[in-house]
Amino acid sequence: MNTTVKTLAAMGTVFFLMAAAVSGCAGEPEAGALPETVTLTLANNHPDGYCTTKAVEWFAEEVERRTEGRVVIEVYNNGRLGDTVSCLEQMQYGGIDIVKADVPTMANFVTCYNALQMPYIYQDTEHFWKVHGGDIGMEILRGKAMEEKGVYGLTYYDAGTRCFYNRKKPVSSIRDLKGMQIRIQESNLMMAMIKALEAQPVVTVYSEVYSALESGAVDGADNSIVNYLEQSFYKVAPYFLEDNHTYSADLLVMSQISCQEVGEEDLKIIGETALESWELQKVWWAEAEETARKRLEKENVVITPFSQEDFEYMNQICMPLWYDYDKTDEFLDLLDRIVAAGR
Repeated sequence: MNTTVKTLAAMGTVFFLMAAAVSGCAGEPEAGALPETVTLTLANNHPDGYCTTKAVEWFAEEVERRTEGRVVIEVYNNGRLGDTVSCLEQMQYGGIDIVKADVPTMANFVTCYNALQMPYIYQDTEHFWKVHGGDIGMEILRGKAMEEKGVYGLTYYDAGTRCFYNRKKPVSSIRDLKGMQIRIQESNLMMAMIKALEAQPVVTVYSEVYSALESGAVDGADNSIVNYLEQSFYKVAPYFLEDNHTYSADLLVMSQISCQEVGEEDLKIIGETALESWELQKVWWAEAEETARKRLEKENVVITPFSQEDFEYMNQICMPLWYDYDKTDEFLDLLDRIVAAGR
């Protein structure tokens, strides 16, 4: 391990509620009843070499080293164990031990995650990580709702921000998207946001986005700058607006059943190591974004920064959408706390 990684890892050990690393896994058996080695499976849908893949592989290697081989984590990349939904379903009954998931998918199991992905709710990256790494995010990750689903949250990872790009023209303002046909995922929230922009939302499956842009079936879409490059969307839609409308997080989650197969001390090591891998992954993700930006500039992609005026405009447009999404007291309080964290 090089000096930079060692330093970052050391920083991670004191980050964000380490003392709570195993509080969500109940009912651990006595140490004497456990086998000498426990082998756990980890399902990861990202490809080999991806920055998040590097983080989960580092996590697995460090857990084995720190437990002196008592816990071995076998990592399966490239979605080899199935899509994220099926892996989470298997994890609930212990068929898979650990899953690299994402907030949008996790929200199908635990609805309060929806509050974390509201458009234009975060002032900046610092606000985003303050929410996820502080009481709000950790209470959700290690909370009762997760436990009721048989899941224990280990850590968050950075999944970047979603930004709009289009094939028609450079945009100097978010208002320039008016009248365009914008591809979206199937989401009532995103549909409402696009309509508020006076643009037309078009639901298209991800595998068909490139061809839809190329043929003119849609004028624009959204994604992180890393995926925008890797999927070559810039070749058919070379105008990129860094509006960061949705900040997104991945998660590493563990089966409550699997928690009970690991001794208390080793479970603590797993929790601490997962949080350290988060700090490393943030650095690797930032590097991936910077690399993507430089490569896109060489490809003559027009990258337009987002103005504070446009952010305030969209923040005001989207605020009613947040509070209409779920009117339960718990959800509304969660939104208020997220907003307050950015002040």
